[in-house]
Amino acid sequence: AVPDRIYAAPACEAPEPATPASDEPPWAQQHEGLDRLAGLADGAGVLVAVIDSGVDATHPQLAGAVVPGLDLLDAGGDGRVDCVGHGTAVASIVAGRTRPGTAFRGVAPAAGIIPIRVSERLDEETGGRAAPLAEVAAAVRRAAERGARVINLSLTTDRDDQALRDAVRYARGRDVLVVAAAGNRY
Repeated sequence: AVPDRIYAAPACEAPEPATPASDEPPWAQQHEGLDRLAGLADGAGVLVAVIDSGVDATHPQLAGAVVPGLDLLDAGGDGRVDCVGHGTAVASIVAGRTRPGTAFRGVAPAAGIIPIRVSERLDEETGGRAAPLAEVAAAVRRAAERGARVINLSLTTDRDDQALRDAVRYARGRDVLVVAAAGNRY
């Protein structure tokens, strides 16, 4: 039987933010030529939902970017906590703001982030909690209804789930770009 769960990042203690090694932009950022986007597009006015392990709203490069979202693991939470760091890393790639002494920035540094916390694990072997697929599907719908123009799902499942398919179809019908992981396994 295939489990009715998604897989994202491994459970762990809240990670410490990485200290930049230099003022040199990371190789990937140089390779992608993000500097060519300056003046063309910066994500201003765009909300991106990150359905993942939550997003640490206190991360210095995400200051002011993270709006209250949803926490499907802890009642009353708003998704702005990330005990494993995966969702925060994804949100930083999207909307990381420039900061003195740090050359890294996101591809859309003026975008806003709606965090939706659904998991704190990579696979069944690493443990940690994960929301059922029905709740992930509901999160996709809720992100679209809250005004997300982009929904990022950096998580995988090996189950073909009709509710999740319908939720993605719903979001696409609202002209939302849905970005999904191809898989965390080989």
